[in-house]
Amino acid sequence: MDIEGALAISAPFVTAIIIVVTVFIAKVIRDKSRDKVIMRAVECGKELSPDLFTAEKKKAKDPLTSALVTIGIGISLFIALFLFFDYQLKFAAFAFIPLFIGLGQLTGYLINKRRGSSEEF
Repeated sequence: MDIEGALAISAPFVTAIIIVVTVFIAKVIRDKSRDKVIMRAVECGKELSPDLFTAEKKKAKDPLTSALVTIGIGISLFIALFLFFDYQLKFAAFAFIPLFIGLGQLTGYLINKRRGSSEEF
């Protein structure tokens, strides 16, 4: 196997590992920085807010937005693959996976919305 082939095969895996390691290192650095601020405040006798010690609250994802983004990715991926592979549907059909996942999410959102609104009355 030539070096280009080995590099082409290993590049996506190496890139994924680099991304995961980078995110982990950034989180560790952020936590250490927060701890330094807390230690310095304690040393100076400052009063600390209780919010500083609580875990960060993640924003709740809107299921409608998630569904529409997934549908958009599926449609754009279908168009890109269809045009890139000279109008061959067999390659572009892989884009149906995120498209149908998004449609499933949208269906679930609509069912839950209708179920929630009928219980209120």
